[in-house]
Amino acid sequence: MHPAELARIAENTGGPAWFLEAAAAVPAPEDEDEDEDDGVLRLLGDDELDQHPDPAAVLQSRLDSPATDDILSRSEIYRALLKSRHHTLEHLRQIPADEVLSRNEPAIVLTILLEHCGHSTGRWEALAAAMTFEYDDTKVTFGKLLDSLDGAPATTPNS
Repeated sequence: MHPAELARIAENTGGPAWFLEAAAAVPAPEDEDEDEDDGVLRLLGDDELDQHPDPAAVLQSRLDSPATDDILSRSEIYRALLKSRHHTLEHLRQIPADEVLSRNEPAIVLTILLEHCGHSTGRWEALAAAMTFEYDDTKVTFGKLLDSLDGAPATTPNS
């Protein structure tokens, strides 16, 4: 096992301090191929994604990965995706609405909402109503939130 894995296991299981120190002292193997897929999910930065032939597919794999609950929190995945210049509207539509609306990049969300709601008072009112719900464990995706605004009357203010 990699020394970092040993240290994480020791820390999470409340292992003795001597074991944690011993695990930290073990040098990482130097002969590993950097391109080798070791099954560990890691977040690639935009510079690394620039080198990939399909950055959007890599971002989608982050969203689809079942391993993220153990290695990285879902919120970390969502934050990284929102900050990436390679994300698409389809990526954002899969993220819980509260993550998109309240956590990260307000300029991105504002642009999407302006495009979606436009001058429709009904859609803006529907958005305000949707954002005042009581908190529960149900996670509404940003896409479902946007779709729910489509049913709002498309009224425009009188000039």
